[in-house]
Amino acid sequence: MYKLLFVLAVLSHSLLSAQPTTEKPRIILGQCQRGSLAAAPFDRWFDSTYTAYQPDAAITEQLKKQSLEDVKVEVFFGTWCGDSRREVPAFLKLLDRIGFPEKNLTLIGVGNADTLLKQSPEHEEEGKGIFRVPVMIFYHDGREINRINEFTAYSLEKDMLDILTHSSYHPNYRSFALIRQWMNDGTLDNRLISARSLAGRLETMIRDRHELNSLGKVLLKQDKKQQALRVFHINYYLFPESPDITRSFGEALIENGEYSRAVRALERTLELNTDPKAVKEILEILYKAKEKS
Repeated sequence: MYKLLFVLAVLSHSLLSAQPTTEKPRIILGQCQRGSLAAAPFDRWFDSTYTAYQPDAAITEQLKKQSLEDVKVEVFFGTWCGDSRREVPAFLKLLDRIGFPEKNLTLIGVGNADTLLKQSPEHEEEGKGIFRVPVMIFYHDGREINRINEFTAYSLEKDMLDILTHSSYHPNYRSFALIRQWMNDGTLDNRLISARSLAGRLETMIRDRHELNSLGKVLLKQDKKQQALRVFHINYYLFPESPDITRSFGEALIENGEYSRAVRALERTLELNTDPKAVKEILEILYKAKEKS
């Protein structure tokens, strides 16, 4: 009898141990020291990338000649983000090579969609247009000079040198900087300024239809529904024949309670869409919008 109970206990323990864990991966949120990145579990990707990266020697020498004491850098990153895992260790290696003052560097971890979505607990990102990560923001005398968005335009060394020497440098997602300005000065919320006019201002800056679409989704996650709607509306004028964009516009209209306009946008989406699975999903959303319109 005791043997049977012992076997049952062992089996129960084995079964419980075999249950899949629901524990979420660890992430860094908020300001941190660089030592946090070199500690487990982040050292698995940090150490190898840091070691492998070899900055361009010639450009590094030019960077050493810059007045680095007057420059401050904020790095917003996500330990869950592939781009951050690639760029941040390499960027820190570059800063080490040029002797950048550690006191002038601030590292800020942000969350993803499962936590705080490009936000930190103390909201250091507020008003800074952190829509993709990593972002390296360079300051001089408290004023932003420029930034590297998500990935480099050329290389970390060349991008940094261009920024510090005030050369002509345009980061990825140039549209984000202008939209951030519009968010801060009220332009994006001003209904007297048409979305079509704003689209015209952005047309030459946009890389593809996904750029503003992803930004709009970030704003929705941050509960900035009206601003998200304006971004989707602008994108609709830029890419009126894209079913993805018209659908996003329609769904944003629903989020803002504009059901009649949502119905028109979703009906247009059906006209443009040829994917049977997507059509079924759109019809479900359309029927709900019609019930409320």
